[in-house]
Amino acid sequence: MLEIIMPKMGDAMTEGKVVRWYKKPGDAVKKGEPVAEIETDKVNLDLEAEADGTLGSQAAQEGQVVPVGGLLAKILGEGEKEEAVPAPAPAAEPQRRATDKKDSIKHTTGEYHEAIEQKGPRRDRSAPETNVVEMGASGDRPRSSPLARRMAREMGVSLESVQGSGPRGRIVAADIKNAGVAPKPGARKAAAPQLVLPAGETKTIPLTAMRRTIAKRLAESTGPIPHFYLTVDYDVTNLVSIRQQMIDLSGTKVSLNDFIIRAVALALRQHPPVNASWGDDAITEHGDVHVGVAVSTPEGLITPVIRNADQKSVIDIAVEVRALAEKAKNRRLKPDEYQGSTFTISNLGAWGIEEFTAIINPPNAAILAIGAAEARAVVDANRQIVVRDRMKITMSCDHRVIDGAAGAEFLKTLRLYIEQPLRLVM
Repeated sequence: MLEIIMPKMGDAMTEGKVVRWYKKPGDAVKKGEPVAEIETDKVNLDLEAEADGTLGSQAAQEGQVVPVGGLLAKILGEGEKEEAVPAPAPAAEPQRRATDKKDSIKHTTGEYHEAIEQKGPRRDRSAPETNVVEMGASGDRPRSSPLARRMAREMGVSLESVQGSGPRGRIVAADIKNAGVAPKPGARKAAAPQLVLPAGETKTIPLTAMRRTIAKRLAESTGPIPHFYLTVDYDVTNLVSIRQQMIDLSGTKVSLNDFIIRAVALALRQHPPVNASWGDDAITEHGDVHVGVAVSTPEGLITPVIRNADQKSVIDIAVEVRALAEKAKNRRLKPDEYQGSTFTISNLGAWGIEEFTAIINPPNAAILAIGAAEARAVVDANRQIVVRDRMKITMSCDHRVIDGAAGAEFLKTLRLYIEQPLRLVM
């Protein structure tokens, strides 16, 4: 008899929610087969059986929040009878279950012993290599992301009618958006979402695990961390030009933000006091440059990390940012893809925001807020009025780690890279 328990995906995770069970009590399960979908504060993941057997009673129901290490269900071996399954402890009082050595098996994170692990969907290696949509655990539903399923419900789209473009034919949000297929016979198309509430009505939106975590981390930042702000106005005319040339030459979609990530990474290499973290006993200056990039998702912000960004080209960064952003929006990031940043960038230029301040993402000592690049009339060195592309950038600094002069020196170096962008590609 093996226990399925709530896994620990990341140092900050204390609880998770059971989104849905793929199997019912009494159903046969095979090793590697998904049995449940779990929602954490950052990602959704499928829990896979670590042994063949029969699923016993479920100690956690769909929608229930369970602490890390809490019992979800058991897998019964051949001839085994089920014992009473206790309900998991409330999430507010997490506790780890002790299991006998013979009943425990190793989870891939090494944090807990359990009967499941997080993996990608399995495929039959003997099957012909075709772009076939894989089926879910029950055999009657294509593999799909949580966001894709939610969009399908809202749009009245049948998953069975959609060809997946994700890994191994997995259906992602873009597939639903572009499907343009009719709902299944007898199914009613969902009404368009109500964007404006009628007068006098109120709407209660339950907090997701991600939103709770965002609120907790913001309280940890704006309260204890003494913020101060430095704003600069950079000339990005040459940067706009070289970006277009790179797109024309390489065919790769490259954004201004990709150039800025590389510029920040190279500047951080020259300014260790900015690439640092505050600790109770010491300030840590990091030898590696890992840049977090804020990405907006339907449930809130998450910051995928470009590791060793100072060692990557602009095109490498562009490709990696887009891959991580897609995974973030489908809640499929792994912990090492959103943890461990040493500096963070937040860009609202695409929304037309000219200038803003961002809240520091602990344990980082600073965050850069990037505004929109826009053509403005400026006075040049010859006191002539000319039109140039300009961009306002504001750095929020932790005054315990970064002094005003240190922050100003960093922004001075950053100006060289942004206003002389050949430095970024040579």
